[in-house]
Amino acid sequence: MIGKLRRKFILLNMLFVVSIFTVIFIVIALSYGHQSKFDNAVFMRNELTKVMMSPGEEEESQIDGPGRSATANDPSFREPRPDDDGDRGLFPLLFHDTADIGKRGAFLPYVIYRIGSDGSAELIQSRDLTLPEETAGTLVEAALSAKTDGNGSAHGYLSSHELRYLLKSQSDGTKYVIFADVSFSLAMFQKFMLLCAAVFAGACLLFFALSFFLSRWALAPTERAWEQQNRFVADASHELKTPITVILANLGIISTHPESTVREQAKWLRNTEEEAERMQQLIQDLLFLAKCDANAFQSVFSEIDVSDCAMDRILNFESVAFERDVTLDSDIAPGLKIFGNEGQMKQLIAILLDNAVKYAGAKGKVFLRAERKGERVVISVRNTGDPIDPAELPHIFERFYRPDKSRSRTEGGYGLGLSIAENIVKLHRGSIRCESTAETGTVFTAEFPAAGK
Repeated sequence: MIGKLRRKFILLNMLFVVSIFTVIFIVIALSYGHQSKFDNAVFMRNELTKVMMSPGEEEESQIDGPGRSATANDPSFREPRPDDDGDRGLFPLLFHDTADIGKRGAFLPYVIYRIGSDGSAELIQSRDLTLPEETAGTLVEAALSAKTDGNGSAHGYLSSHELRYLLKSQSDGTKYVIFADVSFSLAMFQKFMLLCAAVFAGACLLFFALSFFLSRWALAPTERAWEQQNRFVADASHELKTPITVILANLGIISTHPESTVREQAKWLRNTEEEAERMQQLIQDLLFLAKCDANAFQSVFSEIDVSDCAMDRILNFESVAFERDVTLDSDIAPGLKIFGNEGQMKQLIAILLDNAVKYAGAKGKVFLRAERKGERVVISVRNTGDPIDPAELPHIFERFYRPDKSRSRTEGGYGLGLSIAENIVKLHRGSIRCESTAETGTVFTAEFPAAGK
């Protein structure tokens, strides 16, 4: 399931990334193409206009920049309009400064022909471009056959020769046509698109690697939670299986002796009751942890006296410690107040004392200390006995985790006590830790904010 979720995460992430990059790539390509056409059209119009002007008009012309001129006396001249070929349309000028239009396209090789009223074509100007007579005639015929606008102008592109043309007419019927070689512009456009495609592909690969890494990082908590849930269900099922098996076995034994009295079957009945109580306690513990996980545990908090809670638990465990030949001592400061739930605080101390007494060993010692350190109330429980392996310490608060599983089963534990203790501490906005060495023994320390803090 986690693998499927990770693949879905990567797929959706790449789908969004590729879609965004594709839109950006298309916008850049269209903008570049439209801008190039617009620049070429401006250059061709300016060059053609200069040739069409008479010497007198040229003196009155206003030069706006290299390669660009304008005159109000030439009715055929006008500034580029949005409906001109090469119109920018909805795409902004991404590559040039609009204040320096005349410099754009100055590199285009071109030839200009004057076409008389009888249809004869005369070469009047050229720059770095030479056309054979037959080819020139064919191109002029193609330009003359193009559809003109209301001013007698026409423009277009001849893909077979990679030439753009602009045709203009004068009032006396004379026509001028300019052919500009745009092969260099097209080559630059193709190189630019190849570069963009390479960047696009590289970015996609980079984002794929990033998505793969992020999928592992983002889903790591989910994967851990999924594994913990599966382990929790498996462990809970295993723990519930034991008392149920014992209960069924006891009932089977009782049913095979229907003539026996209750007194005669008391042994099996007591054993069945004990297993049922253990199973009930396990279910209650599981429900407590489930509510904590779902943040659905509702407790009534008030100011409580931790000193009284600790003293109450010490008195209850004196007999347990005596039976196990364990010395139980305490040092409890009076008047330790925190904001919390008294029942849960007693349960926490009972869990820590029960755990300490179980593993203190023969002739062992358990010591409970409750004190105030600054703005914190600190409860610590120390016991002798074999220290916990350092490799086991990070896991001791996990559910159903028992460092020594064989000994834990003989003690009757399920491995839920410390997990419940940790959740109780969290509910009280505190912290809990464990330290275990051969010199100092095993110490569980829980800290809580003092009341009013």
